[in-house]
Amino acid sequence: MDMKRSILLFPVAAILLVLSVSSCRDAGVRDALQRAEALMESDPHAVRSVLDSLQIVNRKSSNRKSLALYALLRTQADYKSGEKLTSDSLIRIAVDYYGTRRKSQHAALAQYYLGCTYGDMGRDLDAIEAQLRATTLFPDTTNKYYAYSLFELGRLYMNHQMNDEAITTFSRYRFSEVCKADSINIGYADFYMGVSYLYKGENYLADSLFRLVIHNTQFPEPSRFNTYFQLAKLYLYEWHMADESYDFINRYISYFGENEVAVLLKGDILSAVHQPDSAEDFYKRTLQQSTDLYARCTAYKGLLKTTSQLNKPDSIQSYVDQYTQLLDSIYAINRQEEIAEIQNNHVIELHDQQLKARHTRFLLLGGLFFVLAFSAFAITLLLNDRKRKNERLRFEQELRDIKQRHIDQSIKEETEADGVEWEESNEDGFGEGQENNVTEAKESIPVSHHLSIQQERIALYRKEFTDSRWKRFFEERKLDIQSKKFMPMDEAEKFKEYLDNLFADVFLDMVNDNANVTRQDIEYCAMTMLGFNTAQISYCARVSLHSLHNRRYHIKDKLTADWYTLVFGGPK
Repeated sequence: MDMKRSILLFPVAAILLVLSVSSCRDAGVRDALQRAEALMESDPHAVRSVLDSLQIVNRKSSNRKSLALYALLRTQADYKSGEKLTSDSLIRIAVDYYGTRRKSQHAALAQYYLGCTYGDMGRDLDAIEAQLRATTLFPDTTNKYYAYSLFELGRLYMNHQMNDEAITTFSRYRFSEVCKADSINIGYADFYMGVSYLYKGENYLADSLFRLVIHNTQFPEPSRFNTYFQLAKLYLYEWHMADESYDFINRYISYFGENEVAVLLKGDILSAVHQPDSAEDFYKRTLQQSTDLYARCTAYKGLLKTTSQLNKPDSIQSYVDQYTQLLDSIYAINRQEEIAEIQNNHVIELHDQQLKARHTRFLLLGGLFFVLAFSAFAITLLLNDRKRKNERLRFEQELRDIKQRHIDQSIKEETEADGVEWEESNEDGFGEGQENNVTEAKESIPVSHHLSIQQERIALYRKEFTDSRWKRFFEERKLDIQSKKFMPMDEAEKFKEYLDNLFADVFLDMVNDNANVTRQDIEYCAMTMLGFNTAQISYCARVSLHSLHNRRYHIKDKLTADWYTLVFGGPK
């Protein structure tokens, strides 16, 4: 029996052992990925070494989360290390896992590096779409990678002659958090905005931005000297100021040497200043150095001009044939680019429409939520207001009922008293005994109903006070009351006004029945009738306990017996 049990337990133990080993291995992978992510900004080359040691892609046991993070970090490390990205298969793992529905740093970075990958692969259409989506996924626009997405997007727009879009995007990058305190990023923004303005034909803006780049001493020297090339083009082709252009191109050459772009531009400058021999030499050097169709076509065009000036008719036909052939090739390429541009604009338009539709849905949902919330708030206010009005009406109705009972009782008493007098008036005469009978009859009329009426009113006032904000006000200030502090002056005045309105009828009767009472006396009586103790009255009246004891003593002499019983609940 024991043998069978041990045989059955062996597979279970093996499975548990495998699971524990796998769990430990996954935990190690997660820790390594976290270390790699922490190192990314400071040392991407070290990150590549860490990721190489994992070989996570070949592990079938790797979970999707670890695999997605590995794919993102690997693509990021390669790109930061300057390696050209040639495939989107790896970064696609991260994109598929993190998705595009929720804003998160990983989802945004996956789209950003997908755009960088497509940019390296020459798929600008897909790169623009990925970078546009990345800008919508960053949780915070102060994130530096949000700014980097704008920068990459601006360059893609500029490469496709979408100058307005490029300028807008570079401007957003220029005023992002990344550029606020970083002169290098500011320099890149100014340079590319200047190039975009140059392509657009807004020359003065381009010139001013290029000047800012040149005077930006923190900007890398290669980029600053490259700006002289842009200024040379601007001054020659737009403003036809060949001497200034010549100075700028020489500054460029002093750093980069006579490369193919500098040689061609210098040939154009020399042709403009009427040095055809030198210009012809630079054009021929361009044909020897450059394989670019546009550069070669420009060089042949320049040679046609210089050979005419040098009176070399034998070379003209050859140059015309070469120029025409290259021009036809450029037209064909331009047609292909126009088709790609149309497709590109179509996709961008579709993406913009999707973003607009998403924004519209968000606004509609937000508007609907606001309307519902506002409606609920308004309905709650109306219901509360209606409830308060109903309570107030009920309170006033009860007061009216009490008054009406008081009036009815008074009329009844007067009628009974008149009946006694009428009966006595029918006797033969009025003697001393008869007068005593009338007086006894009047005194025998019940007077307790007056006290009862006032007690009903006070009970109603107490209920009204219990439902008011003042009840909560005093409960929240128990510590102040116990500490013998005084009520703030403005609140004290408001509370006295509340007492005047609440006890209006009782105050009037009290003054009529007790001629010597003061305003302070009746306020003290009102708070006593509401159930306040001496400490609470001291807090509200802003007087000491000793003064209140004296006031109570004097009030005892001023009030009638009925009113003293009504206020203090006992015989005088």
